[in-house]
Amino acid sequence: MALVDPAFLEMPEDPTVGAMPYYQHLIEWARAETENLTPEQLDFHDDSPDKEWMWWSIRRQVSHMAWDALIFSRRRCAELLWPAGDIPTPIIWEDHRLGSGMKYDRMLDKEKFWELPDLFGRLQIGTDYLHRVVTEQSIETLRGTREAVHGTPFWSYVIGTLPRGASHDIEDKWFINYDLEGSLWMVFYEQLSHVRTIQRFKDHLGLESVIDLPKVGYLRLPHYWGDTNESGPDMSRLPES
Repeated sequence: MALVDPAFLEMPEDPTVGAMPYYQHLIEWARAETENLTPEQLDFHDDSPDKEWMWWSIRRQVSHMAWDALIFSRRRCAELLWPAGDIPTPIIWEDHRLGSGMKYDRMLDKEKFWELPDLFGRLQIGTDYLHRVVTEQSIETLRGTREAVHGTPFWSYVIGTLPRGASHDIEDKWFINYDLEGSLWMVFYEQLSHVRTIQRFKDHLGLESVIDLPKVGYLRLPHYWGDTNESGPDMSRLPES
């Protein structure tokens, strides 16, 4: 398997370094792991209640990665990417929004984006947006762009992988405060966890992984590396204090 150098794949402990993720790795790794897979292998999944990590097939893992890169860029980075308000429309944003009005479950419209070339095409667009943010904006701007969101057991679990950039609100513990530096690293880790899930599917199907992924970010957590088949913490809101 191809080795991956873990250097620069985690947020530096030293805040003066200010290094940000190289998102293109994610496309390279996802392409490598899905190359030459049959439609049956791409679409294999298991809806069993005790196998939540297998609910989304390999194809849907890629679809979610594309959705995530695009939606995060639109929701969190639009003012930095398109200050004049000229936001492009690689997908119908209203159809793909997150929340109660969500038309698709954190996936792209499968009627338009189902074959891998189409999915990777959308993933490339979203990845290019993320790359622009981390290369065009200063680390001071990223750290100064802040947001407070309702906390969930999932967010409480994963923010422990960051040395800074995300924490529970001091006055109201059911809110989590993020700056954009932390959020952008979390997007990288979240996407990386889906590459790892693709590898777990391949292992289940008796196929060998291509990339020797390092245990960085979320992959240091047992639920996301695959040390357990149990479901990780969910996205239900934390109880109000």
